[in-house]
Amino acid sequence: MTLLWIGLGFVGFAAVAVIFISRRDPSLRESGVLPPPGQATMADVERLVRAGQQIHAIRVYREIHPHVGLVEAKAAVDNLRDAL
Repeated sequence: MTLLWIGLGFVGFAAVAVIFISRRDPSLRESGVLPPPGQATMADVERLVRAGQQIHAIRVYREIHPHVGLVEAKAAVDNLRDAL
């Protein structure tokens, strides 16, 4: 029974995180931190890496390459960061 409550807690936390991120996305796009939807380029990824915004860089990288998983995208952004 305890595992059930722990599982429900994790699901609730994930739901709150998704809501928070989805509400924040339009403001990040409007402010110019993230490019407009569907218009991201590798130049945007490089700009975000140089600015120290690795999480946003990974997110934009995955937007450009939709079939890349999170681990692969993180590795690609790390390699890009090391190359810069």
